[in-house]
Amino acid sequence: MFWTLVTVIIAGFAGGGIGLVLRHLTRNRLPKGIIPVCAGLAMILATIGQEYGWYNGVRSTMADDLVVISKREQQNWYQPWTFVQPWVRGFISFSPSETVETAEGSGLFAVQLRLQERWQPQMVRPALFDCAGARWTDLNASMVFDAVGHPVAAIWREEAREDVIFASVCASHGSGG
Repeated sequence: MFWTLVTVIIAGFAGGGIGLVLRHLTRNRLPKGIIPVCAGLAMILATIGQEYGWYNGVRSTMADDLVVISKREQQNWYQPWTFVQPWVRGFISFSPSETVETAEGSGLFAVQLRLQERWQPQMVRPALFDCAGARWTDLNASMVFDAVGHPVAAIWREEAREDVIFASVCASHGSGG
């Protein structure tokens, strides 16, 4: 957020400079008010550019095989341009190449769910998916597994097969249930 503010301030100075140059080129025929108007417009455009560019910028730093499960889009009355096209404020994703089966043939997949929000650090939420059983559970360091790769005493969440996270993870492993 700090760099966003710095960028917007620099854009304001640049916009004010453009207004000053325009006033000079017209031999002061434009009113002095053109300077703050240009500065304000440049600041708004810089903000809009950063909002709409955030998702692609973050996405480009992640794994190539990243699967975006869902996006959270932003629309606000004080950002009227978002009613034309909302900007992506956050998303949930995972990388199939980072997904592992707990044991050969177990059908249980350990997945790193990535939750990314604008102005927030990325959160990684490890989860264990049982695609055949249409259920999942949180994965933690204290979880114990038996010889066939099943967690001992896990508290499973029963998921409908239509759940977008469940469907995306299991579809990437050819076991959509």
